[in-house]
Amino acid sequence: MVYLKQLSPRSFLGLLLLPALALAPAFPAQAVTAPAAVTAQTSGSPLSGSVLDATTRKPVDFATVALQDKTGKPLNGTSCDEAGRFTFPRVAPGEYNLAVSFLGYKTKVYPVTVQPGGAAVQLAPVLLESDSKALEEVVITGEKDLIQETDDGLVYNAENDITNIGGTAADVLKKVPSLAVDMDGNVEMRGSTKIKILINGKPSTMLADNLADALQQIPADMIKSVEVITSPSAKYEAEGTAGVVNIITKQSAIEGMTGQVTATAGNRSNNLNTHLNVRRKKFGLRASVGGNFNDRVGDSESDQVYFREENLIQTPTKLIQQSSTFENNGRSIFSQLGGDYDFNESNNLSVNVRLNRSRNLGDRSLTTRQFTPSGEEQTGNFRFRDIDNLSQNHGFETNLHYLRRFKRKGQQLNLIAMFNTQRQESDYGLVETNFAETVTRLEQSTNRNQNRELNLQVDYEHPFARLGRLEVGARAVLRHSASDYDFLIAREAGAPLVEDPGRSNLFTYDQDVYSSYLSYTLRVKKMYTFRLGGRYEYTQVTGDFATNRVETALDKPFHNFMPNVMLMKSFKNSQRLRLSYSIRIQRPGIGQLNPYRNESNQLNIRYGNPGLDAELTHNTELNYSWLLKAVSLNASLYWRQTNNDIAQYQFPIRENNDTLHTTYANLGKNATYGTSLSASLRFNQKGQVGVNANLFYNDLNSFSGRYAIRRAGFMYNLSGNASYRFINDFSVQTSGSFNSPRISLQSRSTYNYSYSLGLRKEFWKRKGGVSLNVENFLFSNNTIRTTVNNTNSSNFNRNNQYNRIVRLSFNYRFGKMEFKRNKALEKLSGEGGGRKG
Repeated sequence: MVYLKQLSPRSFLGLLLLPALALAPAFPAQAVTAPAAVTAQTSGSPLSGSVLDATTRKPVDFATVALQDKTGKPLNGTSCDEAGRFTFPRVAPGEYNLAVSFLGYKTKVYPVTVQPGGAAVQLAPVLLESDSKALEEVVITGEKDLIQETDDGLVYNAENDITNIGGTAADVLKKVPSLAVDMDGNVEMRGSTKIKILINGKPSTMLADNLADALQQIPADMIKSVEVITSPSAKYEAEGTAGVVNIITKQSAIEGMTGQVTATAGNRSNNLNTHLNVRRKKFGLRASVGGNFNDRVGDSESDQVYFREENLIQTPTKLIQQSSTFENNGRSIFSQLGGDYDFNESNNLSVNVRLNRSRNLGDRSLTTRQFTPSGEEQTGNFRFRDIDNLSQNHGFETNLHYLRRFKRKGQQLNLIAMFNTQRQESDYGLVETNFAETVTRLEQSTNRNQNRELNLQVDYEHPFARLGRLEVGARAVLRHSASDYDFLIAREAGAPLVEDPGRSNLFTYDQDVYSSYLSYTLRVKKMYTFRLGGRYEYTQVTGDFATNRVETALDKPFHNFMPNVMLMKSFKNSQRLRLSYSIRIQRPGIGQLNPYRNESNQLNIRYGNPGLDAELTHNTELNYSWLLKAVSLNASLYWRQTNNDIAQYQFPIRENNDTLHTTYANLGKNATYGTSLSASLRFNQKGQVGVNANLFYNDLNSFSGRYAIRRAGFMYNLSGNASYRFINDFSVQTSGSFNSPRISLQSRSTYNYSYSLGLRKEFWKRKGGVSLNVENFLFSNNTIRTTVNNTNSSNFNRNNQYNRIVRLSFNYRFGKMEFKRNKALEKLSGEGGGRKG
């Protein structure tokens, strides 16, 4: 069910202005229009009065007042003004009933008599008493759709999905249409991992480095909804070639105090989360704190077959087998505090602070065996490695937002300043032994990383009376990343640990982006919408790193202009057809740039490439949507073309064919042609079912010298959900997703899937509830098989993730809401008060 405290002020006000809802059953929906005999009369007496809160004696603005005859039949209706006053200009002599109603108060009906002669009737103030049950929780009949569409994409209402209770942000994103999440937590949008993820419309450094780990830190109970923006306007930062994902956290604009506590216990995760919202007149305060305990286990096996190629014939030379087990224990705290103050109806100031801390301890074992082509094991090459990793993250983010509203609706100025910083401290230790269990190698390293970002932004929106809306703005994003790592090694038992200069490094990287944009939107006869915009971005990249005591510097300034066009036509029966085109950019992240060499697997050394260039992508989409009563349909055709694609690739070292290197490069072209479909159905006012499908053809071309490769193929994602609310406050919900095999320039991996079932029972007048969620309960693990081909070898890998999850959650809501009209927030939520990118 949708609770009133989750509605925006504008939606709430709109509901109040519907007498059919506000006065039912005292004022039936079919009686909104007064009979002709009443509305057409030209004589009578004015009837007026006011409505006050019985406790505070303050006006109840926009309360609904109905004039009825003595049988309860409605004759006329009106609503109070901002001072709680109401007036019926002409009422014929007679006896009537006056029904006064407002959500959160008890409906009051009392008799009124109008005497002949035309004298004005001034009633005593009508005192409305609070309805305690309604104040605890007002329920609007009918559930909010789990999936809703917008001009730029769609919205997934995560708070309405009970299978999310007790999970993390990664669990939430698995169920969002157009998104896919693999077993390692990597997020895809329509087949691409190059997306921009925001929190409440603003960037976050905690998501910039290791997205998969960051999503595990955000509790699902803090997430209200997820916006998928496949056609962002020029107002949005142009980064993220596939589009934008905006995670919106819970907050309330209703006056009063509300809160919630959720506790979860499970076999893979345990957490405790709290929320508090307070709003008193002009001041609002929001606070959230959540702690997670997540455990992950798994194992893998790989066969590395090396060969020599002569006359197109591959002759095996040796086989290396590796087996690995891992266990990761993660602990994290995620908290945020926000406040806003309305100086008056035209000026608002808000500030938000977000803190996150995490600690991950990973224990991994790696066994390596080598065999001859005939199958004989070479014990001299046997290696066993015990690897420990300790990673600690500390994040701080804050933003200050000033909003100036003007008299014209939708005209406003936004000034935003943001500062984010994320520090990571990693300690690594390795002990290697041979077949005789003799220590042959010791390694220790420390790595200190820091990401820092300062964001200054100004946005102005100006609506014209008949000529649409103009949006202009400018932004400066100043990013700084640094990595300082020391590596010590001892190559035999008893030898002292000494520094290895080839794997010790000091790396600094600065990326400053200065941008401006202009976007113009024109709506014609409520049938056509045209949006034309462009965004100019100038990027200054500088870097400095030292390896083997050799200094290397980077200095790469570049600039881009990225146009944005959208044309939409609205048809009858809530049908829309939208065509859009945009150019977007993807700059390399610190993980792709950092030259730090990860040699925990001696056969596959991984590191970044500081010489990477940004990539540009052309996006084109044709979208059709249809909403008919309880059925909604959304279908798209899309094309995405990248000509300087950043991709990961693997290659052998000439001096040692046993060792492979894995890094990143701008390899070539990446073209994606796809179609997506999303459909949902509501039934019996208590249930809904939805299905989502995404099919795309990926054409990959690398023209990078000896790594020239072409791969192409079809891939798809399928997902679905169903829910139903039974009597006695009992509900059930299920969801599932399936991702087809994936291909890249050098690899192919098998399918993966997930499914969940959630049961929920509410009690204590729906203040409390218990939820049981189970995921992937039929099988204990999901196995992904991956094949990687190189010029001298082929690798066959089997990766097992044990993802059977059981969670039991208890949540309790507390507090009291006061339904008062917030005029400033209503004005803010009008046209032009949308999301910030």
